[in-house]
Amino acid sequence: MVGLKVGQAHNRGLLPSLRSPASAMNALWSLLALMAGLLCAAPASAQAYPHRPVHLIVHNNPGSAPDLLARYLAGHVGDAWKAGAVVDNRSAAAGIVAAETVAQAPADGYNLLVGGDGPITILPQLQKLPYDAQHSLIPVAALGQIDFVLVTHPGTGWRSIGDFVHAAQAQPGRFNYASAGNGSPLQFAMELLKQRAGFFATHIPYRGGPLALQDVAGGQVDAMFIAIGPALPLIRSGRLVALATSGEQRSALLPGVPTVAETFKGFRAGAWFGLFAPAGTPPAVLDRIAGDVRRTLQTPAAQRELASQGIEVSRQSPTDFQRQVSSEFVRYAQLVKTAGIHTD
Repeated sequence: MVGLKVGQAHNRGLLPSLRSPASAMNALWSLLALMAGLLCAAPASAQAYPHRPVHLIVHNNPGSAPDLLARYLAGHVGDAWKAGAVVDNRSAAAGIVAAETVAQAPADGYNLLVGGDGPITILPQLQKLPYDAQHSLIPVAALGQIDFVLVTHPGTGWRSIGDFVHAAQAQPGRFNYASAGNGSPLQFAMELLKQRAGFFATHIPYRGGPLALQDVAGGQVDAMFIAIGPALPLIRSGRLVALATSGEQRSALLPGVPTVAETFKGFRAGAWFGLFAPAGTPPAVLDRIAGDVRRTLQTPAAQRELASQGIEVSRQSPTDFQRQVSSEFVRYAQLVKTAGIHTD
């Protein structure tokens, strides 16, 4: 249409008679308007996103770190997404159900996974999944990362990571630990510690970290790694004892608690979270999501509020996040092989 000659346009009925200069000028303006409309149609459709609520599907229970991130986004991205966002928690099967739901959803940007390393980079190394983690889901935007804290209930009498490790070494199999499920980053953290410290403890998987945390606080389970945010009120109230944190440096929320690495050099565990969309989602929609999310989370208010929950907001670009996911996939494949980690 752009290359259509005026004579051809007249023959096809697109232009009126050109018998006068005025009619010729009017015809030219009509043709230019038609061309502009055709050229702008695609960008306009992309800008219309979202015209209905976006579903943020979380692979963890309410109260978990990814749930807190999802709810913050849903509550604060409204200026950009006037249609709103809905948080949908689907924690079954260690996040597999949530990831599968998004992988099989229409590729239109209205179903997004708030996910992390569990169903994206860890579980693919341990079992066959109903989705292709590397090709069915597109990393869209990095959200944040967290460190863990190793906690126990006061009845154990442990006050340091050394107390825990020595007790487990002295009585193999007597003690147990909880996690958010088979193949979860929380299980992975403890299995790495078991390998490094040389002890055995029985794994008890739960459907989500908050549920497991309640049983540790109640004395039904001996210990677990958990995100710092959900554990903090129970630590401060004395219902839990913090033995060590999993980051490279001490946590600002628990400055008096040493890191695991202070006892076992080089130890590092934690989790990262991001937004994923079904493969095939239009690039313009992905760019819109990534830009809106980044603007929402990079405000000082967002960083302060999430930091109070133990979540460090990510500053990665979408490209850097895609690279991180790819490298984490390879890293966990190597760790599973060298450390002999497996689901129970």
